[in-house]
Order: sequence, then C-alpha cells, then structure tokens
Amino acid sequence: MSCRTRFLPALPFGLALLLASCTAVAAAAPAAIRMPAEQARALGVRNAAAVAATGIPLEHLPATVEPALERSAVVTAPYAGTVTRVLAVEGSQVAAGAPLARVQSRERMMLEADAGRAASEARLAARQARRDADLLAEGIVPAARAESSRALQEQTGATQAQFARALALAPAARGGLPGEYELRAPLAGRVLERKVAPGQALEAMAAAFVVADTSQLDVAIRAPAAARMRLAAGQVARIDGTDARGRITAVGSAVDGASQTVPVRARFEASSVLVPGQPVAVTLELPAPQGALALPRGALARVGRDSVVFAATAGGYRVVTVEVLGESATQVVVRGPLAAGTAVAVAGTSALKALLAAGE
Repeated sequence: MSCRTRFLPALPFGLALLLASCTAVAAAAPAAIRMPAEQARALGVRNAAAVAATGIPLEHLPATVEPALERSAVVTAPYAGTVTRVLAVEGSQVAAGAPLARVQSRERMMLEADAGRAASEARLAARQARRDADLLAEGIVPAARAESSRALQEQTGATQAQFARALALAPAARGGLPGEYELRAPLAGRVLERKVAPGQALEAMAAAFVVADTSQLDVAIRAPAAARMRLAAGQVARIDGTDARGRITAVGSAVDGASQTVPVRARFEASSVLVPGQPVAVTLELPAPQGALALPRGALARVGRDSVVFAATAGGYRVVTVEVLGESATQVVVRGPLAAGTAVAVAGTSALKALLAAGE
C-alpha cells in the first residue's frame, strides 16, 4: 500500500486511523531487499559466512608494565651512613646475595664494638656456668649459685645473638673498613631502580635499589567498571600492536570514582617488547555468550537507532536487527536471530542501505 501525507479536512475516526497506519508502514524499513546476484556484484556487494564467536574484545585499555609484585624487592639501608661504592646500576643482572653498594656507617661501627663485648661476656658466663656446675657436682657450692650462673649464661648468650642478628642485617664489606657494610640483592634478577650514588648520605631504612625477577611481568590495566562482572582470572589479555599474550590474574573489586574503572592485573612471560614502567594499550578477550557470532566489521550497518546486518537470501537480502556485544578494528561480535554459517554482506552495505532507504 502506498500512502502520502495530505492536508485533509476533518475525517471520520476510522479513516483517520487508517491513514495513520499507512504512514507508519511507509516509515518502517522493509524487511527484505530484492537483488539479483548480477546486480549485487555490480554494486560491489560481497558476502562472508558468520562464525561462532570465541570471545568479545575489550580494546585499547590503558595499562602499565610492572614487575610481578611477588618477584620484586626494595633494598633498604639498615643503618645510616655514606655510600662509598656503587657496584650495580640500572639494568644490571645480579645473583641472589650479590653486592649492590657499600656504605660506611658509624652505627655499624658502634654495633661491631658492642657485639664484640657481648661475645666476650657470653664466653665468660659460659665458662663460669661450667665451673659452677662442676663445683655443684662435688658439693662445694650450693645449687643456687649454679642456677645463677646458668641464668647469666643464658642472658649473655641472648644478648650476643641479638647483636649477631643486627650485624647480619648489614653484612660487613669484604676487605672493607670498620663499619663498612654491603647492600646485597635479596633475589636473583635485574636492577630496575638505583637511588644511590657515591658520596651520598643515607638515612636508616632509606630505599637504595629495586631488584626484580623479570622472567615474568605484570601489566596493570584500567578496565571499564561496566565490564567488571564479566572479567575473571584466566581470561586472555593481549598487548596491542604486538604478539604478546597473557592471562588475567586478578580483578579489583573497587571502582575508581574519577575514571569509573577497576584495576586488573595480567601476567605475561618476559618479552623484548615489554619493559617495566612502559605504558601500553591492552585488549581483553571476554567470554562470548551462547549464540554470539563474529563478523567482519564491514558487515555491521546502522539503520536509525538499530544495528543491522544483511543476510543473503535466494532473491537478495533480508535485514536482521542484532545486538552489538563488542567491536574491534577488524571484527564485530553480535547476537540476534542469525545462525552460524549464514552468509551476510560484508562489503557494499552502503549500497544496500541506500536501497533500503528507497524502499526497494
């Protein structure tokens, strides 16, 4: 039925309703486009089969490469002092226990003296305790004296052990001066940061180096809060523009109010394209629901507010409204009344849209 808008005098209700119905039909898009194969080829329309989607891409998320938290450590100066030598720099590969720097410390020097006195007192107390034990066995001294000697031995031994532990925090530099100790690598890896230089004064507990095992790296990602419920450990993460692939290891539960994102961490094997501190863009691959289809990006068209694809039929194409689940630079993932294997137009859709608008 062909209907046109006219300015008419007042009409009976039934006729007015019929005109309104005709107008609505004219405005609605036809469900099919008749097009012989020869015409389709002439217009550059090309088909491809829809395939079942294996995942939904969440693209171009901002991220930063970081050392794995459990594989990195900060080396601090246990005692205040002055840096006398730097033995490792950024990028140095070091073994566990390797010296990184030397520090001359007045505190360490005084600790050495106190530890020496404690050791002497412990040796004296041990000898006295043994002597009193022998005298007690011969009945020469009372038991109280022997017990007092044993208590003193335990006390001085504990003091000696305490000083030994304190010295172990700052191992003496091999062949160094009194009070000179070494900062050593707590694990095998690479020096990522160096915060000291020869002659620099260090406060107690000041950070001096960051060392990390870079055989595996983490990527800290900011993902849209709306996608949080679909994110889970084990899902695939890709670094855009590279072949690097990893897996999500953790998804944050708190949303950043300013950016409306959640933190996500993914683990990657070491790669020449990944450097700690490097900003990157990441694509996450979310699981595709049942019935989701992957199509070339050129298959998707917009008609009004609807997203549609043109499914091939024997005499042309039918218009199928779909829900867009995800998009990438080359692909779109949709869900709708469409089966895997159905041929859809992937090129020349602009010509099909023009015919659709013309009502053909």
